Amino acid sequence: MIKEAVSFELFKKHTRTDDYNTDDDSLASYLKAATVHVTTATNRSEDELFEMGGGNSYPLPLQQAIFMLAAHWFNQRESVSSTQMYEVPDALQALIKPYRKLSNR
Repeated sequence: MIKEAVSFELFKKHTRTDDYNTDDDSLASYLKAATVHVTTATNRSEDELFEMGGGNSYPLPLQQAIFMLAAHWFNQRESVSSTQMYEVPDALQALIKPYRKLSNR
């Protein structure tokens, strides 16, 4: 079985783009960037996170954090908007914080 931090197909369902002719390359790019961001925020290696998730994926709370962040970036593709922008809720940090390693010791 191939290891992946999160399932691309589940991400498409999360963003409700699984029935549309959406550019999969763009979606995959947002998903990869969010995965790197969340991995970095935990201060852990990918191997550690895969182990914590059972071997073939990240733990479910981190998967949800990746989905939330990637979907936010997908829906807010421009750096400027005519509508009021909101920060991704504290829920993102709440999902990441329990997995964050505080030191490299």
